[in-house]
Amino acid sequence: MGKDDHVKPLECITDLLKVEQVVGENATQTSVIRDITLPGRVRKITEVDTTLRDVRGRVIENKVVVEGIVHKQIFYVDDDTGQLKEFTVPDERFVQFVDVPGALPGMNVQIHSRVEFVGHDFIREICFGHKKPHKDKNGHHDKDDDNEYDNIGKDHDEHHDKNHHGKDHDEHHDKNHHGKDCHKGHHYDKVESLYRQTVILEIFAKVTESIQLNVVVDVVGIDENRILTELLKVESVIGEGASQVAVIADIRFKRPARKIKNIDTEIRNLVSRVIEGKVVVEGVLHKQIFFVGLDNDIVFEVSVDEKFTHFVDIPGAFPGANVQVYPRVEFVNVQIDAYDPAFGKQTAIIDIFVKVTETVQVDVVTDIKDVKVTKELLKVSQVVGEGVRQQTIVADLTAPAPARKIAGPPDTRFDNIVTRVIENKVVIEGDLVKQVYFVREGDFPEVLEFEVREHFTSFIDIPGALPGQVVQVYPRVEFTDFEIDPYDRTQIRQTSVIEIFVKVTEFVQIEVVTDCDVKPVPAVTVYVVQKGDTLFKIAIRFNTTVAAILAANPEIKDPNLIFPGQKILIPAPPKG
Repeated sequence: MGKDDHVKPLECITDLLKVEQVVGENATQTSVIRDITLPGRVRKITEVDTTLRDVRGRVIENKVVVEGIVHKQIFYVDDDTGQLKEFTVPDERFVQFVDVPGALPGMNVQIHSRVEFVGHDFIREICFGHKKPHKDKNGHHDKDDDNEYDNIGKDHDEHHDKNHHGKDHDEHHDKNHHGKDCHKGHHYDKVESLYRQTVILEIFAKVTESIQLNVVVDVVGIDENRILTELLKVESVIGEGASQVAVIADIRFKRPARKIKNIDTEIRNLVSRVIEGKVVVEGVLHKQIFFVGLDNDIVFEVSVDEKFTHFVDIPGAFPGANVQVYPRVEFVNVQIDAYDPAFGKQTAIIDIFVKVTETVQVDVVTDIKDVKVTKELLKVSQVVGEGVRQQTIVADLTAPAPARKIAGPPDTRFDNIVTRVIENKVVIEGDLVKQVYFVREGDFPEVLEFEVREHFTSFIDIPGALPGQVVQVYPRVEFTDFEIDPYDRTQIRQTSVIEIFVKVTEFVQIEVVTDCDVKPVPAVTVYVVQKGDTLFKIAIRFNTTVAAILAANPEIKDPNLIFPGQKILIPAPPKG
């Protein structure tokens, strides 16, 4: 009439998992549209080097506020000379909100941003000063040109006399400081080209919180076919911490300074390594100091690079563990020397936050058939795979002057890193940028510098990688060597070896078992109700009580209402 299903005593074995629980993630696009002015007449724009700097995320309720700087260098062909020229656009700040439901202040945030598109639409040419009049074959000014030239000058003088004393002049100057539209066939003192620039950014934000969760990893005392498991490959958090480092240095200005206008800072060449119980962080604090000259109101600039090394204590950290470093310049100040205004004292405070993790593989129990369990929804970034590759970059460089020798190792950084996941592979492209210092040949062996930008493309095999997954890239320069040509000492053969480490992750949601009922469950019988049965008769037949049957079958609301064919559970009678 029925069948018995015996549940044996069991034991659940748990393990403490310390992971980053994903609260939510989202991506959005934003446009940065500006009018920019290039000097001279532009035949065409050949290349735009666009980088994102100082991108930061801040979590507010249900949102992430992302701020950063768009830095651009425009390379264009001058229409008059045919020369390729470069123009650095003033840095542009952007602010964008990314909706992440469930996000709260204090949670962790990861930002991945990239430039999707850069475009420039020509608007018009702008001319300054008077048109230079044409001359006829006898060397006389063309009459019409003379009149037009005089009228322009006259109009300008009358307007200046009328307005130079007051507010009207300032307003007119502000309104018309770009000059006037150019006329073909005429020459002006100065010509500029006005473009409308559009930069489209893609911003991805992931909000997480660090959690510690006891998860069931094994079950004993039960048929293994009733245990459902899933292999997780996740980042287990070893520890995290923050520390501050002060960078104090003497600054030499190019000329005496009256006051500091502002200071732009950036952390470059950041390198970290894990030792026993500590993380060693090295980097370069790059500063652009804008100052006002002592004898005038002209603003000048000086760039300064300062190396720093710092330790952050992380108990439990060990060599080979993964580390993430988030530096931030909290304070920077330059005090001009009162006795020698060509010098100053700089004080900068850098806050360094580090998180140390290890990649672990763990079989977690997701369900146990016919056993009462407690579950938690785990939302994590699961590691698909990771790999490393070395690549050699060989290039022929041209120094701006004959070189006697290379003056120490170059300063290096990686720019424009772009990754693309294809099936079982990751494609990495980017630029290796080096500042090369060399001693010039001659009676005055001064040290000169020039910058080199080298593009590279690399492939790394990651089995299981698929488009749409998230890639983290950690490149570093392992070795650089220079060989100066003895016959032409402006020619230098450079060999660099770079190492690229990538990690591919995907976002997964999985319910894991955190606890289970380990009490022995008595055997039960599934009984099919027959015609004429009542709960009282069934209880007597199986040596149990109506109350016990009702407790095992909470769906029976009325004990007097059962029907033939209905299946009910009959608990085993108490022992003794």
